[in-house]
Amino acid sequence: MPTKIDTEVPYSPGWWLKVLATALHDRRVGRENGRRYTRKSIESSRVRPGLELLADYMAGDPPLREDVHSTWAAAFRQYLRMGRLNIAPRIPAARANRMGIRDFRTASAGDELGDAEARNLMRRNELRLKVREVHDNMLGLGDGYTIVTPPDATRPWSLITAESPLHCITAHDAATGETLAGLKMFRDEWDSTDFAYLFLPGEVYVAKASVGTSTLFRSRGFVVTDQWDWDYDKFDNVPGNQVAMVRFRNKDGVGEFESHLDTLDRINDKIFNEWWIGKIQAFKQRALKMPDEDIDDTEDDEDTPDVDDLAGMFTSAPDAMWQLPAGADIWESGTTDLTPIINSIKGDLQWLAFTAALPLHLITPDAANGSAEGATTQKEEHTFEISDRRDRAEGGWARTMSLAFLFQGMTVRADVSQIEPIWGPLELHSLTEKGNAVAQMWGRVPSEAIYTDVLQYSPADVVDRLRGLRAQDQLYGVQPPQPGQQP
Repeated sequence: MPTKIDTEVPYSPGWWLKVLATALHDRRVGRENGRRYTRKSIESSRVRPGLELLADYMAGDPPLREDVHSTWAAAFRQYLRMGRLNIAPRIPAARANRMGIRDFRTASAGDELGDAEARNLMRRNELRLKVREVHDNMLGLGDGYTIVTPPDATRPWSLITAESPLHCITAHDAATGETLAGLKMFRDEWDSTDFAYLFLPGEVYVAKASVGTSTLFRSRGFVVTDQWDWDYDKFDNVPGNQVAMVRFRNKDGVGEFESHLDTLDRINDKIFNEWWIGKIQAFKQRALKMPDEDIDDTEDDEDTPDVDDLAGMFTSAPDAMWQLPAGADIWESGTTDLTPIINSIKGDLQWLAFTAALPLHLITPDAANGSAEGATTQKEEHTFEISDRRDRAEGGWARTMSLAFLFQGMTVRADVSQIEPIWGPLELHSLTEKGNAVAQMWGRVPSEAIYTDVLQYSPADVVDRLRGLRAQDQLYGVQPPQPGQQP
């Protein structure tokens, strides 16, 4: 029997559902304190762009320019689309590509190269792929989320899912930052049902609305109506009185390219202008210049055509022959030099790389002509930014793995203070560079540290494969190189 959801009692499940759903809708469309983010409003600087707009940039579909006359906007739209360059996704991807997680250390003994149980949990959840999804959302849209589901009768391990901020939101204590509640809203198209999963400490509430057309995120906002009721069959308890949703917050809570939208729009506008000018110049303008006396003295000369008939004389066809009146001359429009516009686009790309702390070659292909010192400086700043983003994501992954271990009853491994991600390398080195480094460090640094830190093998490779191969070398009498000797 449907049960009316009470949204009036503060901090009740229905109240949290209403508050969080409203906040999620406002965040999606870009609304704060009654003000709406628009590209034309002078108040836009006070309101963050909506997640839907940022997601369009991430998908390579930034907004089209709006200064097109309404009578030819539809026909012109295809040209507007061809005048855009998909730059925005490259900015978060440049950092996310170097934020892969290989393993986790926990409170378990002897896990310097990663905890075996954590490795099993990663493999069962395909966590390396989900790590990338979470980081893409975090860096691109400002926030990423994970949800941890306890084991059940069909799955003896905790389930970890990567979630988008387009569907998830959390509330946090202003003093401690502790997560107070979380909400995920989505539509199941197979069942034509809207779902809202509310995560509170130790509890999960589920509300649903079986409707033909989704009631989520309409222009007027989400409202808890009589169409919604609690689905008691899906209610669940969460061990440890925990909120089973974890937020990954980017620096300042904004996406990597959010503060560069004006620059991206300016670059796209210049690219469109350059492309459109070149397109128009393919159809040069021509005009017929005639002496004034030939135009005025037409009554006595029957062979001189009327000016109104001249347009019909010039037909563009392979077999057409133009016969000009005596004394007439043809004017043809010249070609516009596009070099200044192209150079201006390159200049804006350079400024974008500088302000976003990116190596220039990541967004413009001809950056190899720059100085080595300048490239090194950009590379170092980019490395510092990646290290900063890793530090911000580390706590979220520690809490996520802590919840997963807690739900599986592994209380020792669930100690969040002892969980540490083992990140992949910040940069890849050539075989020559690796070989030279090994020759200098062998015998002075533990071999397994050389395998992981210099040769850049993953801890799983060292534990599962290289140790066994090393034992075979010792069995067959293969001697390791001496200090300073090439192995």
